[in-house]
Amino acid sequence: MPQDPSATDSGFDQILRDLLSKRAFSDLGFEEALLFFCQTMSNALDAPRVGIWLLNEANDSLRGKLMWDRESGVTEPGGDLTAENAGTYLKAVVQDLVIVINDALTDPRCAELAQDYLPNTNVRALLDCPLRTFGGLAGVVCIEDTGQPRQWTTEEINFATAVAGLISLTIEHNERVIAEKAARALEDRLKLYTDLATDWFWETDTSFRFERLHGSRALDGQMPADYIGHKLWEVPILTPLAGTWDGLKKRVTDRKRIFDFVVSAMDSEGNLHFAEIAGVPTFDDDGTFCGYWGTAKDVTQRVQHEQDLAASEQKYKNAARLAKLASWIWDKIDEKCTYCSPELAEIFGVSVEEFLRRSSSWDEDLNWYHPDDREMYAEASAKATRNKVGYDIIVRVVLDDGTVRTLHETTEPIFNSSGRLIAISGVLLDITDKANLQDRLKAQEDRLKSIIDNISGAAYRVKYDQNFTSVYHSSGYLNLFVDPEVPSTGWPKGQSYPTLNIDEADRHRIDKALRRAVIHNQPYAIEYPVILRDGSEKWVSDRGRPVKTQDGQIELEGIMIDATEKHAAQEALAHGQRLEAIGKLTGGIAHDFNNLLAVILGNLELLRDEIDIPEQISLIDSGIGAVRRGADLTRNMLAFARKSRLNSEVLDLNDLAGKAKNWIGRTLPANISVETSLLAGLWKIEADASSTESAFLNLVLNARDAMPKGGKMTIETSNVRIDEDYIESRFEDMEPGRYVMLAVSDNGEGIPEDRLEDIFEPFFTTKPPGSGSGLGLSMILGFMKQSGGSVRVYSEPGVGTTFKLYFKALTSDVSKPVDPEVVLPVSRGLARILVVEDDTGVLAVLESTLIKAGYDIRTASSGDLARDIFEADPHFDLLLTDIVMPGALQGTTLAKTLRAQRPELKVIFMSGYASEATVHGNGLRPEDIRLMKPIGRSVLIQAIEKALD
Repeated sequence: MPQDPSATDSGFDQILRDLLSKRAFSDLGFEEALLFFCQTMSNALDAPRVGIWLLNEANDSLRGKLMWDRESGVTEPGGDLTAENAGTYLKAVVQDLVIVINDALTDPRCAELAQDYLPNTNVRALLDCPLRTFGGLAGVVCIEDTGQPRQWTTEEINFATAVAGLISLTIEHNERVIAEKAARALEDRLKLYTDLATDWFWETDTSFRFERLHGSRALDGQMPADYIGHKLWEVPILTPLAGTWDGLKKRVTDRKRIFDFVVSAMDSEGNLHFAEIAGVPTFDDDGTFCGYWGTAKDVTQRVQHEQDLAASEQKYKNAARLAKLASWIWDKIDEKCTYCSPELAEIFGVSVEEFLRRSSSWDEDLNWYHPDDREMYAEASAKATRNKVGYDIIVRVVLDDGTVRTLHETTEPIFNSSGRLIAISGVLLDITDKANLQDRLKAQEDRLKSIIDNISGAAYRVKYDQNFTSVYHSSGYLNLFVDPEVPSTGWPKGQSYPTLNIDEADRHRIDKALRRAVIHNQPYAIEYPVILRDGSEKWVSDRGRPVKTQDGQIELEGIMIDATEKHAAQEALAHGQRLEAIGKLTGGIAHDFNNLLAVILGNLELLRDEIDIPEQISLIDSGIGAVRRGADLTRNMLAFARKSRLNSEVLDLNDLAGKAKNWIGRTLPANISVETSLLAGLWKIEADASSTESAFLNLVLNARDAMPKGGKMTIETSNVRIDEDYIESRFEDMEPGRYVMLAVSDNGEGIPEDRLEDIFEPFFTTKPPGSGSGLGLSMILGFMKQSGGSVRVYSEPGVGTTFKLYFKALTSDVSKPVDPEVVLPVSRGLARILVVEDDTGVLAVLESTLIKAGYDIRTASSGDLARDIFEADPHFDLLLTDIVMPGALQGTTLAKTLRAQRPELKVIFMSGYASEATVHGNGLRPEDIRLMKPIGRSVLIQAIEKALD
């Protein structure tokens, strides 16, 4: 990550000097000072996040004190880091050393943090410096960088360590201030406790008459002297809160300790004051009773609070009555109900007395409960009694009229002063209406679940996180899209649902679609294949939408439908339509086109033998090469229709473009100029040569057609490196890496923006009717995708268009093998050949070629004429025949007819149709030779010699 120019080595020193000399943090409060340090370190180190984490006393947990986020400001640091969620990181912290982590996703100290904390915060690099006080290690200051790994420099580490020392001093100073305040507060509390421990100290003689009283004026206006010589119950102004002095007198007579005895007195303004009397009997050394020593404490506020509480309890009882909140008490000594509120009796439809009578034993009380709930209720009560705790339960009771009510019952245990369980108190609420509503909702949920489970798919809701954590999955998810052997119900609670087995390329496409949906808050619809655990493949039609939860998290909810049959049908239909369309387009012209090429090729080869001028021979060779390229393009088109496998070889696109310039210049109109910009040192590629040449030729012809009034065509090659950012920004379905680019540009009419997305569709064309089939660009796109590359088009109406083909570059420079020189074979001797061809031009070329090679030739323009010639003179060594001809006898039936007379007759079949050249049966034998037009002279003679052999 680039550094702030000020944060150099000298820059760090200047910042430290300013911190130490100016001490801007000294005038700040503790929290403000910590924030100041975090902001300073964030700015100096160009780190987006700086936080302070403090250790607990046991050194087994880190709690976030403060987090500064450059984008969000002061934020919550998050939960505690403990041995459970950050064990390896915590071990590193307690070693009291600087922690330098350049890549947190791969550093073993961040193993647990990488599961949750790092992905949620996008943190990638950490620099942690220990914070120490007089008590030892207090915590760490954590500097966090996001996005990419970061190599922390020595200067950055030293700077961070120094600032951590200042933070440590600040924390230590704050702890000292807190300790001093606590000490002063403790002293003040002790003094206050001493002052408040009692209002009066008193002593009596053996007859309980006051002899001494120590204290100030009482709140009721009485002075200590008013009590001297009097017994407590003789003071006129005092009244016992209990209503009688008998309890006090008895304890004094029995010489027992006095406690919790409260008296009241009224002041001159009519306000009541209360005092709590406590005392102990005293004895001399020989055990003689001497009197009482005691205290008198003003408890006016406490008594008034207790009285207010009693009034509140009465209000509570009134509220409970209004809310129909029933209560009861069960005596555990006598095992019976000793208290029943009116609300409870009303729920059960009886009087309070009737309920208590019918709940005078455990068995009788159990009769109220529904037979199906009695065992559960009895077990809950018994367990609570054994553990001396309360219980919370929902049960049903049956009233005398047969009505069933649903009750929510909550209880608490009651203990005596010795800790013995003596009673159970409880409250209950009639939730019958709520339970009935829940039952109806449950029935609706069951019906909805049944509908979902009966469709060939699954409903889901997942968190939009790295693992798509499950919130809900219907049963079909497992047995339809993961494992057919998994039962549809009973998935263990809390166990993570397995993820779908999706190919990496499809997963990348799905991630992009989901990301777009979340960013734009719009629904998504995706289709993709998944591999089940039994090896079978299914197609999924996934439709859903992003949902924002109350806590701000994003979840995805949707439905997955098994689209395997639909996809197979669509694919078969599209495939059939494509083959049918391409077949109709190519099948009708393939025969005639190949015949034309055969005539041109044959005549050029014959012409070449008659000319010895090098310049003219060069032109003839160029024409022969063009004819062969035309034949390759025809075969490539037919192969594409059959979806044949491409034959890859090492290619140099500069060679392709360089050679093409020669024939392009002679085939383009004079008003179109061609320029090339070919990169020296161009990387090699591996692709099908014919398909590559065909794609290039298509682009050249498209550029020509885009400039009907003339213009300039540019052919360019270059090496390019495509990274992940480029692919993400353009949603390209290709892998990052090295590519070789071949571009064809024109300055013609351009393509309107609203039609750019459709140009690769089959049969779509921007040309006028009759000027193009609309298959060229779709064939190019299919070939480039099959080759691992891509096609990009850039166009602006009135400016021009550029098509760029991106081929995967070879990782090593492999030279293209040189084809061995083709040597024309020599005929073995005179042989009689019957040549049958309906195209007169092709027939003439064949006749001239074979006569020149030394063969004895008879020709026929149809199968019917050939049969007549053969019947007149059957002494032929070889039949060379076209397959499709006019008349009753086609090539295959002609061979069958002639072989009926001469079974040993050798046959070579010629055809302009790709499909005809692979037909077996119907007159063809496995040893027969089948040739595709146009046929070069050397290939033809080699085939004849092979057949005659």
